[in-house]
Amino acid sequence: MRKMMLGVMAAAMVCSVAACGSKREIAAPAKAPATQAKEQTQENEATGQESAEAEGKVAGDSQVEITWWHAMSGVNEEAIQKIADDFMAGRPDVKVTLVNQGGYLDLFDKLMASAKADQLPTMAQVYSNRLSWYISKDLVEDLTPYMEAEGTGFTQADYDDIPKMFFDDGIWDGKQYAMPFNKSMMVLYYNEGMLQEAGVEVPATWEEWEAANEKLTKDTDGDGEPDIYGTVFANNLSTDIAPWLKQCGGRTMNEETDELYFDTPETEEAIRFLNGMFQAQTVRFAGEDKNANVPVQQGHAAMCVASTSALPYIESDTMEGITINAAALPAHKTDDQLYYGTNVTVFNTGSKEQKQAAWDFIKFLTNTENTAYFAAQTGYIPVRKSAQQDSVFAAVLAEKPIKQLCFDNMDNGFQGTRNIGGINALDALGEQLDMVFGGEKDLDSALKDAQANGEKAMEEARNN
Repeated sequence: MRKMMLGVMAAAMVCSVAACGSKREIAAPAKAPATQAKEQTQENEATGQESAEAEGKVAGDSQVEITWWHAMSGVNEEAIQKIADDFMAGRPDVKVTLVNQGGYLDLFDKLMASAKADQLPTMAQVYSNRLSWYISKDLVEDLTPYMEAEGTGFTQADYDDIPKMFFDDGIWDGKQYAMPFNKSMMVLYYNEGMLQEAGVEVPATWEEWEAANEKLTKDTDGDGEPDIYGTVFANNLSTDIAPWLKQCGGRTMNEETDELYFDTPETEEAIRFLNGMFQAQTVRFAGEDKNANVPVQQGHAAMCVASTSALPYIESDTMEGITINAAALPAHKTDDQLYYGTNVTVFNTGSKEQKQAAWDFIKFLTNTENTAYFAAQTGYIPVRKSAQQDSVFAAVLAEKPIKQLCFDNMDNGFQGTRNIGGINALDALGEQLDMVFGGEKDLDSALKDAQANGEKAMEEARNN
């Protein structure tokens, strides 16, 4: 289903998450049906005499305390705090302390500093391309044994319930080092009224998109510069360049060999298409608007490329009289669609009691009921298929079909590569693309320089 409509009205946010327990059948990653929200985990046998602090316990050794570092704020933070409170209500033996570390970059900087100071939290929210470094340093707990444990692990139904794409994002060398948490999809938002007025159908292919941008771009004051653009892109386009490369049959890099594919025919084809629209001045970056959805909300653009997690802001801040809908990204040679999002990981520096408690909490956090609740309160989507039947999330789907768009495109979905230094390499690509899109450099030279600079940046990151 390529197009999903979404009326911009004040309404509740979407989606939720679930998990369950038993033995795992290898190579069967996927989501599972709803499980009881509150579960008692089996206690580990003591193997020696250790202090309460070493064991991660408080209140006279009767309670295990775990700390979760995250970057959620506003309604997102309120939602995870409620889930943590519900967990603790059923597990008085565990205290879950949530610590907001600012935005994502703040969180990642603090995690790196804490790793070097040997003071990592029990668990953290993290992108897999960041987590790769911690795994390479042997700082992350393999969750596979916890998932396979009788009574407190996953059932086969759990594996079948979580989309393979989300599961795989947390697997390295056959070991599960992270579980999916907040996920979203890159989509094409559009101003329904503008498209109807211009007689433009929602573009489903690159050619249709390019033609639509030409019709929708307007210079209303006659100063030679567009006042209304066809499409607005996020300022960090290089970070999210993967879907256009994938749709040309290429990719940004090889996760196994660390080989970069910046200077390839596929990359050139994708960038040439995007650059053609920039040079025609039918598309632009968000610039001072910061987020690509803002110009669409204000009537200054007909379309934008943004995450489904922007939905709450679109609902609350769009000008009166504007109706915004959404569709999957226009396709080219393939119909690949990009899914974003972080996972939750457990560091192996905690006590065995803390690590078990962290797994129990993650299982609770990602069960059907809670992933559905989190998605319903926020702009994210559930990490379990069964959430679509959850009464809370089902009500959201009925009112906001945009969320169904995420489920309908999962067969074409992918998540980014996880190379150590991959972000650094993409930043190097971005520097070159900015010059290309700004008309300051030719594409061939830019891609060659991006390849060389990206390889150097990646190597430096791996050796740091």
